[in-house]
Amino acid sequence: MTHPRHGLLLTLAASAFGCFDDAKLRPLDAGDDLAPVDVPVTPPDGEAPDVPADAPPDVADLDADVAAPDAADDAAADADVVAADFPPPDVPPGECPVDRVLVGTSDFRMGGYALGRFLPAPSLSARLEVSTDQDHSPVQSGCIVYDLLRSTDELAVLDPMALPTPARRIPLRPAMGMSMDPYQANPYGVLTISPTVAYVVLYNAPRVAVVDPTMSGVEAVRHTINLSPLRSAMDRDTSGAMEAAAIVRAGRNVFVALQNLNMFMPVTNGTLAVIDPTGDMLVDTDTATPDVDPVRLTGRNPYAMRVTPGGRLVVTESGALGPMMLDGGIEVVDPLTFAARGLRVTEAQLGGDVSDFVMLDDARGWVIVRQSSTSSRVVEFDLDAAEGMRAGRTIVSSGDIAAIARDPSGNVWVLDRTAGAAGARVFNTMGTEVTSAPLGTGAFPPVGIAFVP
Repeated sequence: MTHPRHGLLLTLAASAFGCFDDAKLRPLDAGDDLAPVDVPVTPPDGEAPDVPADAPPDVADLDADVAAPDAADDAAADADVVAADFPPPDVPPGECPVDRVLVGTSDFRMGGYALGRFLPAPSLSARLEVSTDQDHSPVQSGCIVYDLLRSTDELAVLDPMALPTPARRIPLRPAMGMSMDPYQANPYGVLTISPTVAYVVLYNAPRVAVVDPTMSGVEAVRHTINLSPLRSAMDRDTSGAMEAAAIVRAGRNVFVALQNLNMFMPVTNGTLAVIDPTGDMLVDTDTATPDVDPVRLTGRNPYAMRVTPGGRLVVTESGALGPMMLDGGIEVVDPLTFAARGLRVTEAQLGGDVSDFVMLDDARGWVIVRQSSTSSRVVEFDLDAAEGMRAGRTIVSSGDIAAIARDPSGNVWVLDRTAGAAGARVFNTMGTEVTSAPLGTGAFPPVGIAFVP
């Protein structure tokens, strides 16, 4: 993701470049800018936020257990989180026919797209060599197809009848700003809240933009949610940004992964901002302190998040990057109690820096593991396996794997940027490659992927 999904790749690239109450949302006037606004903080009800009244006591008491638990303890705690409490965050079943795949491509000088289908056999047939931004990533959320135009600081809403043509473009830079420097906002993820409301996380700004995807121009930015109350005192970079890298909805709340970097190095543990989408308000995850508290992760530099069918919120945490800095891993967060449960699988067990991943069920998944800039693998893991058995076999090895995503049919797409072998490789969930050779993406290697109507 991602998802929002290219935090590790684009952090390195950036270093080289230097429920839906519309009445509460005010459209920006032409003279307004995107300066952060003060957002009221809604403390969760009771001692255990967002815990249903009929939740058993062991769920409500999980906040005391933040160290890595035994597999049996974690499985027992999660047994009470039923799928019915966590509707899919994006598309209700049957609401729109998702039957195509859109791949974003780039060499970070020029960009393009490849369009195809994932059924009956994976294919990429249409290749377009020019995009509106050389640094971009397609996203489908709530039946709306977006393209994150990172260096131009825009959100494109694509025309599903003429992909990848933009139907609307929403600027995300400060409206009154005079500078044309790239990456002033740097959109890193988007989540559709309703047909007329979407959240856009900005990697280089301390706010979430609340936009209307049915509109174009600065008028589409209704207001912003200020993330500054969540900034660590150790984070002293001049942008004020907390490097928001990913966004998902789990249950009733929206979670935003904050990397907390200074000069591209993590200065403190990663955190998750929690937003109540019914009022665009930050949720205080710990009412025992006077501050507005995010979820505090065990590791540093969160990269990607996924919500399992049973409602577990899973986060990869890359830590400090480098072959000798295996300080990250994969963590489970309880979205009801906001308890971070500790690293279930560590980078030391996996053998490299973690980045993007997919979940195959509530416990099993595949994660991209990078040993160096020219060596990466996709490795299976099991969050509920016995200690020492949670990192499994290698599914595929290559030079540069950029992203991974699971299509609606269940197959897993691996985006390979390796020179001479670039393209999309597709695997079934048993680990058998479906494609006989990488699906070509044209002149440029792949960087992002979305499954679209």
